[in-house]
Amino acid sequence: MADIKFGTSQIKNPTPSRINMLVRVFNVVSGVFMGWMMTVPNGMIGNKTQGYVSSILGLSIALVNGVAPLFGIELDRKTVPSEQVTAISEPKKD
Repeated sequence: MADIKFGTSQIKNPTPSRINMLVRVFNVVSGVFMGWMMTVPNGMIGNKTQGYVSSILGLSIALVNGVAPLFGIELDRKTVPSEQVTAISEPKKD
């Protein structure tokens, strides 16, 4: 298995699927929690607390999505078996 590297030089390389899955789970859980906080009755969670938590979670979502592409795996071959592909770019249309 290839080593996972971190840095701006990895942006052009594929991101490991488990990093993508962790980012996706974090986004969904954070988004659901932010949405739930806006629906709770007044007094259960203070307005200031809702604002602070929503701001922190919103910034965290942006940060996590921005950092994920910095993790990469350098491939030593040009082809990958289809069962190992979790995402792919659309082919160019003629």
